[in-house]
Amino acid sequence: MSSVFLQFDLPAIEAHVWQLLLESKKSYRSPFHAGVVATVQEQLPQLRTVILRKVDVAARKLSFHTDIRSPKIEQLKMQPAVSWLFYETDLRMQLRMEATATVHYNNQQANDGWEQSRLASRLTYTTSSASGAVLPSPELIDLNRKEVEPELIEIAWKNFCVVETTVHKMDWVFLSKDGNRRALFDYNNNNYQWIQV
Repeated sequence: MSSVFLQFDLPAIEAHVWQLLLESKKSYRSPFHAGVVATVQEQLPQLRTVILRKVDVAARKLSFHTDIRSPKIEQLKMQPAVSWLFYETDLRMQLRMEATATVHYNNQQANDGWEQSRLASRLTYTTSSASGAVLPSPELIDLNRKEVEPELIEIAWKNFCVVETTVHKMDWVFLSKDGNRRALFDYNNNNYQWIQV
């Protein structure tokens, strides 16, 4: 794969980056399975690591799952602009993406994400307290349970949502002993160009 990134064909490089992202939603061993998403709160960036759950290459969309009670949801309502950051040590590749987020709750997109979730993932949405709440002690959940009451699953579903982000720009950096490379893919203007690392 790295031989492609040593070439000077920007459309080919861009296509391979998206192929890596598509592969990365399938396994935690994939290069970009976990990424950092930044939202904005009172003009300050708020960062967190999320798991890449869905990739739509044609529409340039990346999605992750979260709790509807999470502070990031209120932040997205106020300001839907987000940034993604991925870095893969073995590839020595960094991706920074500017995107606009849409929150899907109790709709078909949310249901599709829910249906693709494992039971252990669903159980993380059963906490009685909202994400970020101050607690006297941690609220621990047994994620290894095999039998779960339907009422608990219903609670989890009510707290579950999908955040879908549409990428407008991608800043790609590839570090190599044969010469570092950086390019900007501007999807708003359909403009791909080399830039200084």
